[in-house]
Amino acid sequence: MKRFRIELRGENFLLNLDGEPRKFGFHLSRYLRAVDAAMAQKTAAIQVRQIPALKQGVCNNSEDPPRISLQQIREVNPLVFAFRHKSQRFELRVEEDLLLPELPVQG
Repeated sequence: MKRFRIELRGENFLLNLDGEPRKFGFHLSRYLRAVDAAMAQKTAAIQVRQIPALKQGVCNNSEDPPRISLQQIREVNPLVFAFRHKSQRFELRVEEDLLLPELPVQG
């Protein structure tokens, strides 16, 4: 099996996390094993749908569904995978915050 690092972006997730439904988006990065890049993408999409906040809390109707898109996928060498495969990032943000450019921190 090959080893991959995959990055996904989610948009338009209508969630009611604090009593008021708002649209959220997310960035996710994962390391996983798969036969090929297509299977790695499918596996990551399935894993995303198992995240509790996204699995139980999505309030979208069928006319305005949430979207998940592939940002990047690349094969990584076994050594990188060994050290980083447990390293996963999941950032959930209010969708308007995702549109703002990240500014460098001045120190």
